[in-house]
Amino acid sequence: MKNLIFAAALTVTLAAGGLDTDTGKFFNQGVGPDTVKLPADKIYPQGRLFPFTFYSTGGGSIEKRGKLLPDAEREADTQEIIRGGVTMIGPQYELNDQVAATARKYGVKAVYTIHPVIDGKVLDRPLLLKLAKEDPEHYLDRIKAAMTKLIREQAKNPEIAWWDVSPEEPRFWIKPEVAYIQAAYEVIKANDPLKRPVFVYEPGHRGAGSLAKFLPYQDLSVKGTYTNYSGRRASRAWVRFSIGQETTAIKLAKRPGVVPIALLEMFQQPKPEEMKLIRDWVRHDVYCSLVSGAKGIMVFSASKRPKFTARADYLKAYLEVCNELNGKRQLGQIFLFGKPMTDLECAIVEGDETTEVKCGKEMKQLPSVSFASYAWNNRRYAFAVNSTLKPVKIIISGLVYGSGVTIRGIFDSKLEFTAPEGDFEYTLKPYEAAGFEIFLNNK
Repeated sequence: MKNLIFAAALTVTLAAGGLDTDTGKFFNQGVGPDTVKLPADKIYPQGRLFPFTFYSTGGGSIEKRGKLLPDAEREADTQEIIRGGVTMIGPQYELNDQVAATARKYGVKAVYTIHPVIDGKVLDRPLLLKLAKEDPEHYLDRIKAAMTKLIREQAKNPEIAWWDVSPEEPRFWIKPEVAYIQAAYEVIKANDPLKRPVFVYEPGHRGAGSLAKFLPYQDLSVKGTYTNYSGRRASRAWVRFSIGQETTAIKLAKRPGVVPIALLEMFQQPKPEEMKLIRDWVRHDVYCSLVSGAKGIMVFSASKRPKFTARADYLKAYLEVCNELNGKRQLGQIFLFGKPMTDLECAIVEGDETTEVKCGKEMKQLPSVSFASYAWNNRRYAFAVNSTLKPVKIIISGLVYGSGVTIRGIFDSKLEFTAPEGDFEYTLKPYEAAGFEIFLNNK
């Protein structure tokens, strides 16, 4: 009886003080699996499947660049990646002609790269510029005709989820390259009955203004975010900046339907003393990308290559995260369809609040911790990512008050506690990506 009286008195006191005690309103935001009206067997943005893919699945060789694996080894590599939970394979480069058939065989989707062939030659940048110079009035007509034939042939494959336009890295200051990307987009849209998304790879150094130039002719924004390769291995908040360039470019281009995708790295051999950091790097870069607004993960690349002995460690780490996003936990659904919430706040109580990062030609002070929270299926989810090599203690506040409010670690099964008074503290390890499931436990 005393406990009941105390609980009633506490509720009155909290309500009188203007504190939020409405647990029903806090947790039930009307969004969950039943509210997503997209097909379960298609890749986002046309379906519910979270995009996770590797470039060159089953490709490469440890002997030399350009050499293909024996069939048995290629099959084994492909199966390992498929079992890891990817929803797509590709772009496939040298295996592009087989990508639809391979995807069909393993029950996943494919990224198909468009390589128009002109007079028996695959269109690359030098050939494009040569054609434009020799016949400026008609070169696009020839390219469109070749591309139309190719798209009509490949559009019959339902396994294809996204179209990848080649050559990569078009330059917005070169008129024939701009005209080509525009023509490619128009041809694809005119000849693909399923209107599947289109993208072209953009290099990592391009900023928002440059990226925006080609977004009128793309449905996805895919920019390289190769943290180590770009010289930011010790300043990983650059991931946040890089994804921010994509989201800002989408706003500049006034194309809110374009989907930002994180293209992360798996190709550079670390120093021996850095091998132990691979898992932390991968987890940081993936979750920092997602917290910063990315809606899918591409990894360059699964290809085997000479002197890249770290491949197995990288692959293991990426597949671990892939399983978290697309396996039993289905965290990818939260990042795609969860309702972004701003009522929860994350503050640093111990440790550096900012970290210095070279962004383009400038040095910028970026937040040490990236944070985002979502409502999903009558629960709240919060993610915090430490981009520094030092521990950072945070406090997450704005929770509803209630004795049954419970915090459970998403990545740490041993972590579970109650937070009845609206906030909780947590110490992030260096490069740690932490996730918290917040729910009401009335037991």
